[in-house]
Amino acid sequence: MVDECYSTPFDISCSTVLITGGSSGIGLGLARCFVQADASVIITGRREQQLKEAVEELNNIGKKKVIYRINDVERIDDRLALYDWITSEYPQTNILINNAGIQQQQPLFPNENSTKSIPWEEREREIQINICAPIHLSQLFVTHFQQMKTTTTTTTTAIINVSSGLAFTPLASIPIYSATKAAIHSFTMSLRYQLSNEIKNIQVYEIVPPAVQTNLGGNHAFGEPLDEYCQATFERLKKGEQEIGYKRSDKARKMASRQELDKQFYMLNDNFKRTTQKDQHIN
Repeated sequence: MVDECYSTPFDISCSTVLITGGSSGIGLGLARCFVQADASVIITGRREQQLKEAVEELNNIGKKKVIYRINDVERIDDRLALYDWITSEYPQTNILINNAGIQQQQPLFPNENSTKSIPWEEREREIQINICAPIHLSQLFVTHFQQMKTTTTTTTTAIINVSSGLAFTPLASIPIYSATKAAIHSFTMSLRYQLSNEIKNIQVYEIVPPAVQTNLGGNHAFGEPLDEYCQATFERLKKGEQEIGYKRSDKARKMASRQELDKQFYMLNDNFKRTTQKDQHIN
């Protein structure tokens, strides 16, 4: 059903876009797309040097100055401070992209391949960053976007959440990450439905990446090329498509039956296991 649902496309060149985790990976790739389309872009992240390097690159390809802010979305006070800063300094911000995320690739418990076990505090960071942060920021910015509608009738506002194909077919070796992305998919569907009935001017999108060549969790060299993926996703965003997968993740999110989901689950995990074993043998 969601494939038949499109929102009114937003005017990119008149938009100001806030991208969390925008200094690398998919966040930076999407920032490039928005900058090249003449949007004003603000990126956040935890590492200032990485942010500076990203801004330098983006300012070389766009006409408008890109802004950055050091921000750790794991922390509630940082999220509140980010919201206060945006609404005070850049109140024209009309698109929020909840992209920041982490992926812990260590097993939940020691096994034959690893004798280490990550402390719960590290596991909880994954939940805070991947679930709590986007839900909290969405709640905050709904208020801001609702207020924007009272001052202008031309601004289209949008919340764009980045989930994963693993929300639909989890990878057993990263169960918490997969679960956090399933939660974001569920939340985004509910948020879209609720706002469509109560606050109609706020559009809600979900980006559903497959494995992409980024440094998330260490390395995804086997994934889709970053720029190719981001450009394809951006083109579908411009059309107003509300839920956007790509190749494997597009297939995963369209599966209709439990039998199909189970088959894809075992296929995905068996393929990953064989690939991992092959890499370990080579190394």
